[in-house]
Amino acid sequence: MRGVRAPSILEAIIIGSGLQEMAHPSRVKSKIAGGIPHMPFQEFTATSLEVLLAELKNAKIPNARIEVSTSEDGRHYACSTALVNVLVYTSNSLGEEQEYKDLLALYQYCPDCKNAARVL
Repeated sequence: MRGVRAPSILEAIIIGSGLQEMAHPSRVKSKIAGGIPHMPFQEFTATSLEVLLAELKNAKIPNARIEVSTSEDGRHYACSTALVNVLVYTSNSLGEEQEYKDLLALYQYCPDCKNAARVL
């Protein structure tokens, strides 16, 4: 007799709207580093860049700084619009003139499609 197999963490679950989202059990969600509100490689809709930035600021990630940049080299495959990069990092001082940055998360946002993804 063949048993019913539970879906793995990485298997997609089709939801009513026809979109695909990754299934992440609560034990994985509870281990998201430092209060960052999205899982790595999670795609989601953000109505504007300001909404995404507000969500990251409201997450109150300890000692985090947020930096926004654009790149003509990085384009959204669906519409060829230049992507906006959002870096979430901490900055630590090693002395008077030495500083290093620890990247916590990297997001890419398409202003035309209103899609965002945490890519790191």
